[in-house]
Amino acid sequence: MTTDRIFANSLGLILDIKSWSGSKNLKPEDFAGVELPPEELVSLGSKRLHNREAFKPIQAVRTKAVTYLEGVALSLYSGKIWIAPEARKAEIEDALGDLAREFQTERDRFLADFHREQNAWLEKNRRWASILRPYLETPASIERKFGFTWRCFRMSSAENDLEFAEVLTTDLTGTMLREISILAGETYNSLRDRERATFKNLNRLDRLAEKLRGLSFVNHGVSVIEAELQTFLDQRDSGGALTGTALFKLTRLLVQLKSPDVLKDILDAAEQGRDYTFTYEQPQPRADTIAPAQPETPAPQPVIVPPAISQPSTQPRLPDAWF
Repeated sequence: MTTDRIFANSLGLILDIKSWSGSKNLKPEDFAGVELPPEELVSLGSKRLHNREAFKPIQAVRTKAVTYLEGVALSLYSGKIWIAPEARKAEIEDALGDLAREFQTERDRFLADFHREQNAWLEKNRRWASILRPYLETPASIERKFGFTWRCFRMSSAENDLEFAEVLTTDLTGTMLREISILAGETYNSLRDRERATFKNLNRLDRLAEKLRGLSFVNHGVSVIEAELQTFLDQRDSGGALTGTALFKLTRLLVQLKSPDVLKDILDAAEQGRDYTFTYEQPQPRADTIAPAQPETPAPQPVIVPPAISQPSTQPRLPDAWF
């Protein structure tokens, strides 16, 4: 059963990264003496208590964590749950452990510089300091607002959860197909007019192939797609570039992989134990295509000889279109 295979070979993961926002909601009392519209009409927004630039190193670690998981796992429900290969559990936990330590280092640096950054922010916005000071934080009060944690869990298709298991399996397969289709389409658009694809052009396909290698438990057709893609990636020259027939065939493969219908056919064939044949012929014009109309060649016009002058007969002038 597909669901049992997926659950037996997959790992669920929840990643929770928290960071202090550095802002507070504006309140009517922040605008003393100013008549404001009623709350049901407008939203007052927020006031920034700390310079955004100070948060960038922490945000960069979060971005690295999400980027890493995108390369090894499938995201469900807007990133609330990640589904990864069970076989890569140790690798994933090691990578997240390194990122958690990097996050803690950046958090500690942020807290060490907190007062200096805060004072500089107040000085820069001294005109509005009166609405900032009542809401200022301290390193001790915001330390608990930072966190980098994750939790791995095994999924089960128990009898009382069969309906949920089927929904999860469908969502997982759909997510995988969307990722393949979108990336294939974007890569095709970047390669379609090129005579040479560089290592940089093909980098995303390398990452996709690496990711698909671990996701064959979702559907055996994933291995078919990965193997076909790797066939052309292996034909790169010593500089990592792809040219000629191999590049042409790669673009033809991407045309097929960006089609959700083709992807479904590949997965269906694999589930039914059938081979799937990819197509690489140069597109031919349809037999029933009407050829474009050609301009009519004007009829030759004789040169009129005035009767008053006796001259030998003259050949008709050849049309310009003949030259």
